[in-house]
Amino acid sequence: MRMIKRIKDIFSANINSALDRIEDPEKMIGLMIRELEETQDKARASMAERKGELASLARQKKELQASAQRWDERAKLAVANDREALAREALVAKKQALAQIEQIKAQEENLSAILASQSTQMAQIADKLAEVKEKRQILVHRAKSAKEKSEVAQTLKKSDSAEIAAKFSELESKIERMEADAQMAGFHGTVSSADEFAKMESDAAIEEELATLKAAASARKKKEEKKEEAK
Repeated sequence: MRMIKRIKDIFSANINSALDRIEDPEKMIGLMIRELEETQDKARASMAERKGELASLARQKKELQASAQRWDERAKLAVANDREALAREALVAKKQALAQIEQIKAQEENLSAILASQSTQMAQIADKLAEVKEKRQILVHRAKSAKEKSEVAQTLKKSDSAEIAAKFSELESKIERMEADAQMAGFHGTVSSADEFAKMESDAAIEEELATLKAAASARKKKEEKKEEAK
């Protein structure tokens, strides 16, 4: 009965839900395969034991059938020799042998039913084992993916949304300051064409005024020189 319950537990288990509760999916699947193989070995040993019991019962039944046949022949012999009491004893022995044969037949039917059930279960175990081995990598990948998603969800759940918003706002402000600094650096470090024209115009006016002053100074000097000559 323990073996049957163990097999039922294995087939009623949901692989995916089991993987959700473990930290090492690959190790879990390895253990599951090992458990299936152990169950398979135990089921095989149990079937071999039941088959041995059936063979033993078959031998006992054959011996009892032979015994019942002998007692039947002895009863007939006793009657032929007017040994009624002896014939009665032979018939009682024959009846006992036949009753034992019926008991053995009932045991054989029970064992045959158990073997048929175990044979079905063995096929199911073999199919389950082949399925798990075939899907081992897929199941491991799915389990790891589910575990990672769960960890991310737990992290987000633990985080304060207001704190996240504040950090995002702070980051946005830093980026805006960096952009403003970059613009100011460009403003101070680059001379525009308007600035160049203004400088050129200013330089020309200065040169023009300087030439005027030099011409006036030269005219005064010549005028003074003429006055000196006239004296």
